[in-house]
Amino acid sequence: MSKENTHTKPGRPIATFSGIPIDTLTWIFVFLPGAIGIAAIYLYGIYLAADTYQQHGPALAVARSQSWILLGTILLFLLTAYFIYRLLSSLKRIQVYEWGLKLRNFFLLSKSYSWQELAGISSSATRLTFFGNPVSTTPTAKLFTSAGRSIDISRGYLGLPKLIKIIKTRVYPLIWPKIKSDILARNAVRFGRITVSREGMQISNRTLIWESISRLHTEAGFLVIELHDESARKVPAIDIPNLELMLEAVEVGYQ
Repeated sequence: MSKENTHTKPGRPIATFSGIPIDTLTWIFVFLPGAIGIAAIYLYGIYLAADTYQQHGPALAVARSQSWILLGTILLFLLTAYFIYRLLSSLKRIQVYEWGLKLRNFFLLSKSYSWQELAGISSSATRLTFFGNPVSTTPTAKLFTSAGRSIDISRGYLGLPKLIKIIKTRVYPLIWPKIKSDILARNAVRFGRITVSREGMQISNRTLIWESISRLHTEAGFLVIELHDESARKVPAIDIPNLELMLEAVEVGYQ
């Protein structure tokens, strides 16, 4: 008997994370004023054409009105393009199943990944402040497949922090045993721009032995590596797949 392909019968999703819909404020403050403004431009162009036609004929009527008609057409094109962009963005979604993920992108094309096909995820959060006071926090995330592909899932999804947590809960237990065994076997393990081994860490082309490292911690979307000489190296957290597992690998490598 052949093994059933779970991708062909995905079953019911555990959770669905949809794109951000067009909100009421956007309709009120973007599309409605835009439509009114474009209509006013067209009407003014038509009024100029009609008024000039009666007094000076069709040639001058076209000359006086064409710039307004052209402006209205350009603005209509831009407003329509923005509407289509927001509409397609709202139709994106990521569905979580027992077997993995199903992604529908901006072009409404779907792609499925089992948990075993995912090599990890990187995530970060950018906090916006106003005169030192936090205003909002914007999460970002990238999926990494076993085939070496990265997929940006940062933009336009509702509930992204919850999705990130689900993916980590499902993927981390699958990949941690291999990471740990490689470190114990003195094999280097790469986490994006950082490579961890029993001897130390390598960041880009610089190698840091464990004895030179004072502390590792995350701060404002960066992994901060403090050294005993009071200098520090910063790496964007979004560039480090499986950051939490990397920190655990550091603990194993340092022992």
